[in-house]
Amino acid sequence: MNTAQLSQTLLAAWRQRNRDAPWERWLLSAVIVVPAVSAAIWVEGPLGRILPAVIVVLAMLIAWMVVASNLQLQNDPAAARFVPGHVRALQHAAWVGWALCTVLVAGVLWIGLSPFLRWQTLLLGSAAAASFALWASRAWWLWLMLCIYSPLLGVFRQQLEGPLAAVYGLWVAHTDGLLVLGLLALAAVVPAVIGHGDARHRRAYARQRRMQELQRMIQEGRQATPAQTFEGLERFSRPFDVVIGAWRRHVVVTADNRRLDSLMARADVVLSGNQHWTYQLLTAAAVLLLLTLSLAAVLAFTAAAPADLLKGGAFGITIGLASMAANPTLSRPVLWQTRREQALLRLLPGMPQGAALNRAVAWLGLRHALLAMLGVTVLVLPLAAFTGPWGLLWLPLMAVPWALWSTTRPVAAMRMPTAMSTMLPIFGYYATALAGYAATERGGVPMLPLAGAVLLLSGLWGRARWRQLDGQPAALPAGRLS
Repeated sequence: MNTAQLSQTLLAAWRQRNRDAPWERWLLSAVIVVPAVSAAIWVEGPLGRILPAVIVVLAMLIAWMVVASNLQLQNDPAAARFVPGHVRALQHAAWVGWALCTVLVAGVLWIGLSPFLRWQTLLLGSAAAASFALWASRAWWLWLMLCIYSPLLGVFRQQLEGPLAAVYGLWVAHTDGLLVLGLLALAAVVPAVIGHGDARHRRAYARQRRMQELQRMIQEGRQATPAQTFEGLERFSRPFDVVIGAWRRHVVVTADNRRLDSLMARADVVLSGNQHWTYQLLTAAAVLLLLTLSLAAVLAFTAAAPADLLKGGAFGITIGLASMAANPTLSRPVLWQTRREQALLRLLPGMPQGAALNRAVAWLGLRHALLAMLGVTVLVLPLAAFTGPWGLLWLPLMAVPWALWSTTRPVAAMRMPTAMSTMLPIFGYYATALAGYAATERGGVPMLPLAGAVLLLSGLWGRARWRQLDGQPAALPAGRLS
């Protein structure tokens, strides 16, 4: 495999990029470059080197994950079986990409962390991170395992002290030898990520293609059914099918075209698609059940005190709960998926038109967002009271202004959602919640007056935006004026 072929293989993700929205890449670059340069210039002491190094390393690992994911797409099972040299070429590309990522990440970390860690430790850790990112591009459950089990390291701290001390002593005594063995072991698992066209490879490739197809359907405005979403996992999709089917039968049996709530309940089944409140409720129940079982398992098999466990995991639990609230808060782009059916919805007898339709659609989204926010607040409130940091409540509180902004935007002028346009509001939501948390927990600002001011200003701003709905074009079909 020559240099030209290698560059084509590794840079395929860049050559296949979306050229219709270059501003997204510039914005993403600014999000990475501006904080790194600002930290290097204005932050004094060791932190002035550590922060830029960490930001650059995260950007490198994200870029490597994009390349690794594209290598998986190139690893077609048919080509792997029938094209001579296809598997070997991808394995060489994976090796080169892994080595480059390891060296670059280790070099940047050495610049920022050399006074604290030895270069051997940084090199081995960088190689392990690059290997994990490569394998996670094929086995998505590795991310799930990382999110679930990494917080438990603090719980098992006492049990791990002995083994970790033994490993550290062995590392100090035989650093160079263990470094070589570790790098060889990690390098050995790199080519195994490339499939050879067997049945297992075909199943993994089909899952990856199915996920891409679902993303393409969403962008094209087509709605995926639970069977398509959970293909191969019918046991998980069955509760969704049962509940949404029961709700559909209910709204049809109790249909009354003279009542606006009955009309909008039927319309919501179409408008919300897979973001319907039944899906969100079942997802929230599944997450809470998994969280409860995880906490019960930790308490059953360890000597950890419940108070210590909740205090250590309060922030992570709140983030998880807030993620469920952010979904209905910022789910307005879902209207793009069902825009083809929305023209028929306007013909439904009794369906509001004009400004009344704008208010009805906006209230539908706002009501779901506020109810989700209240539900998360009810769950977070006792957690904050028990663990101490009342600033955790900023996550559900900040959902209010973002919900008002999202639901009162002109629906008729919305553009096709992209990954960047969908993620930026979510990033802004978490950034504003973090700012409120920092102001109250770190800056000493009283929580109650500041929260009251935010809610008051949000209410006044939302009232002004609500009045503007009367002057907007009819909401449905969404995106027809874009």
